[in-house]
Amino acid sequence: METTVPGTLVWGHAALAVCAALYLAWWWTFFNPAMPKATGALYAVGVGFILGAVAFGIAAVVLLAMGLGALAGAPQVGSAAPGWAFAVGGVLAYVLLAFVTVRFFQRPVTTELLLFVLWAALELAVANALLGAGALPVGAFWVLAAVIVLVTAANLVCYVLYFRLGPLASFVDGAAPLAVVGVLAAVLAAIIARL
Repeated sequence: METTVPGTLVWGHAALAVCAALYLAWWWTFFNPAMPKATGALYAVGVGFILGAVAFGIAAVVLLAMGLGALAGAPQVGSAAPGWAFAVGGVLAYVLLAFVTVRFFQRPVTTELLLFVLWAALELAVANALLGAGALPVGAFWVLAAVIVLVTAANLVCYVLYFRLGPLASFVDGAAPLAVVGVLAAVLAAIIARL
């Protein structure tokens, strides 16, 4: 029996890609050392970028959660972990990474750590749900899981290095995870639309 993949998973990833693009535009507007400090209309546009990023980020989480809920109700044909494991794992990973980055790298905790751990937990939950519903072959699941883990590890390296770098390098370091996650979200939207 073939499970229909919910369109909310496609739209959730599309919203995530837009969120990353707007977050990147905000980053460019306020943190680019080659640009003068944002004032006036540019400041207002920059604020609009981050507000748009928040709105699309919330929409992405809601749409992906709706897709996960729909898949949870579908007949399970593949072997997958229970959905709650990713919520619990995400919380534990965040606490552990916050402790490790502060204790061993003297890196102050900022919102970005929460965002990329939430992203990883949500993407792994989506891949797991698609596997369980039989919409994603086992091999593709492991490739996707490996990509998510590698992107998360790269994000963590960027997160730790950020305050240790000069102005231009830290600007690029902060932008790279946003760009990678945005591109990956767009690619996943296209892939899931074909499942």
